[in-house]
Amino acid sequence: MTAQIVQILASPDGEHQVLIVRRPDGAYSYQRQRLTDSPAGRVWEPPGPYAGIYDSAETALQEAFARVEWPLVS
Repeated sequence: MTAQIVQILASPDGEHQVLIVRRPDGAYSYQRQRLTDSPAGRVWEPPGPYAGIYDSAETALQEAFARVEWPLVS
């Protein structure tokens, strides 16, 4: 099984996002991601590493809101 995106939270400027994911082991986590310029135009960089290991998507979401320093818009 691969990681499955459960929810995407976007920064107000649209340049960053946080992915709430269900990990292959069944636990939940979040990953940060940002837009970057490339020869093909603006593209999302690959997501960063898992941040935390949580028992539910709701817990991962709460932790992302508490720990990510930019305001989130869902």
